[in-house]
Amino acid sequence: MRPFSLHLSAILLSLVGGVLIALAFPPWNNNWLIWIGFTPVLAGLLLFPRRWVSSLIQGAVFGGTFGGLVFSWLWAGGRLTDWLSNAASLALLGAVWGLFVNFFIRLPARSGDRKVSPILPGYGFNAAAWTNSIAHLRVAFLAAAAWTVLEWTRGVLLPEWNAVGLVLQSNLPLLQISTITGVSGLSFVVVFANLIALTTVRRIILEPGRMTWTSRFDVTATLGVIFLAGIAGFWWLQQTPAGDHKNIALVCPDTVDFDRLLELSKQETGKGIDLFVWRCARFGPGDYKLLSDSLVEKSAGLVSGTTSAENGSLGGTTIFIPGAIRNYFLIPSRRDFFLPWAGAVGRTLNPFQFADTNWVTLINWDAGDPRLMRAVVTKQIQAIIGIVDPFPGDEGGTEQLFANLRVWSASLGHPMIFASTKNYAAVVARSGKIVAGKEATPAADVLTGSISVPSPFDSTAYGRYGDWFAVACGAACLVTAISERLNRYHEKSGRFPA
Repeated sequence: MRPFSLHLSAILLSLVGGVLIALAFPPWNNNWLIWIGFTPVLAGLLLFPRRWVSSLIQGAVFGGTFGGLVFSWLWAGGRLTDWLSNAASLALLGAVWGLFVNFFIRLPARSGDRKVSPILPGYGFNAAAWTNSIAHLRVAFLAAAAWTVLEWTRGVLLPEWNAVGLVLQSNLPLLQISTITGVSGLSFVVVFANLIALTTVRRIILEPGRMTWTSRFDVTATLGVIFLAGIAGFWWLQQTPAGDHKNIALVCPDTVDFDRLLELSKQETGKGIDLFVWRCARFGPGDYKLLSDSLVEKSAGLVSGTTSAENGSLGGTTIFIPGAIRNYFLIPSRRDFFLPWAGAVGRTLNPFQFADTNWVTLINWDAGDPRLMRAVVTKQIQAIIGIVDPFPGDEGGTEQLFANLRVWSASLGHPMIFASTKNYAAVVARSGKIVAGKEATPAADVLTGSISVPSPFDSTAYGRYGDWFAVACGAACLVTAISERLNRYHEKSGRFPA
């Protein structure tokens, strides 16, 4: 009965971990939980009796719980197939990760010397303590690398929503890591820090007494690297970005009435606005001429979502630039978005040139597909405009879309205008900083902010080299797995001492 109780306890820890990670995401936004959310499941995988079946179940419970909760807005909105795809894919991700941890990750064995000495700062070199610290860093690297490459693999099959590193988008200095590694680097940091937290607590319990700098090296090294990454990100944020500055007016009242939108826009004329963005408007006869006389001849442009429906749902976009009017119609699709290899299939980008800048509008689910975001770089698009209806279910879906889009645009170094309901409308700089929106100013009908537009050929390291970091993590895991299997084979054959 005791082994069964231990395995059940480990599974319950995985359930707790999945809940904690989900609560760190929108709409709950308990960001600090991301630093401890993996600790329960890692404790179950590493500190409890090991059985591959048990590890598989623990990982599946962790991933499935996280996916089921964080995508619960899809269930509430009636998109059950999409919800199942996300919950099942994250359960599979967790199961494979649990197996990897079970087969290839071992914590250092506990020391037989439990002599207790005063808990005071210790000095000097301790070979055993140093070896354990290095071992902890190694297992943290492997666990984080395995999760990172599996998360990236899931993103190849499904739109890569809600990677665990997404929560760090609220920390602007650390968000700058994504300009080099993409969101994969943020996920790696999260898992790595969680495992070091677990090993630190374990070490305090198993090795009571005086701690030397060598026995704290794994903790200090981890904290030091995170601190230096934050300092580097802070320094980067202080640099003045190269590129032209464009003044944006995002008009986002809770109405699609043309007259009201035009009235609000007229209040901003004369303030050097380069581009107006309306989330959605219902145009009537004569409105185009009225709008042209009011805005275009003043050399300002406008991008507006359009609707003909009573409920104001988006049906396309209309773009007004001096001397031209362009209309794009949204073709309704009944296809579920979160199905393997769905996403960007059959979708195209429709950029337009205005004010020496190449812009693109992404509507609804188009704005949620990272594959279209990556195409922004190849098309030499400089600024992104996302026009979004409130997503199905509660407001969590819209908030999660904004968070994902913010991380993707920051990783590519492109500014973004997010035109949705008032609470989630925002103008975001290329660094990911919200220059106008709920976080920067109280909710208002008109948000104004200035963005720096990169040159068509300017991109971040991630924009140039893509998912190199996730691929490198996969290579490290593969080499480790082959090496471990060969070592165990030689140990069993007696060629090398065990």
